[in-house]
Amino acid sequence: MHKIKLPFLIIIMVAFACSSLAQTTTRIFVVRHADRQPSDDLNPLGVIRANELKRMLLHTGIDSVFSTNFVRTKKTVKPLADAMHLPVLLYDSNPPLLKRILKYSKGKTLLVAGHSNTVAQLIKSCGCHPPFDNIPDTQFDNLFLIIIQHQKTNLLLKNACKLLYMKYGAITN
Repeated sequence: MHKIKLPFLIIIMVAFACSSLAQTTTRIFVVRHADRQPSDDLNPLGVIRANELKRMLLHTGIDSVFSTNFVRTKKTVKPLADAMHLPVLLYDSNPPLLKRILKYSKGKTLLVAGHSNTVAQLIKSCGCHPPFDNIPDTQFDNLFLIIIQHQKTNLLLKNACKLLYMKYGAITN
């Protein structure tokens, strides 16, 4: 009996290993920077929102944190990055960031902080459909989760994108 079960078990284990290699999932949380002052800094509500973002994402397994080189975006993600002992990686435009994410972060979970006019572009670049083209200037409570499933079937690579649209912190207009 053991001779029959062992080969069967090995076949199942190999099939499982191959199926897990054929599909990986990358998760990308995307936010616009938190509430800001007329300058480049966060206002008191923005500081509270940045800490709320940390609370919400602290146990999601974030592997990397990305931000543009603006004070408001860096301060939005800094509480989470500090709590997870991660550096804040700077980027200056979405298409190169997306290429870097897809090339080096397959199977990872990331946080990307952007701006009202870049968040939708990033979502589109991943293959998903954002609910709007630009975020209104007064809106800071959007949290998106892009789920990209990288599938390899018959030597073809295919990415399937799903988008979850959520809200966090105090409601804004």
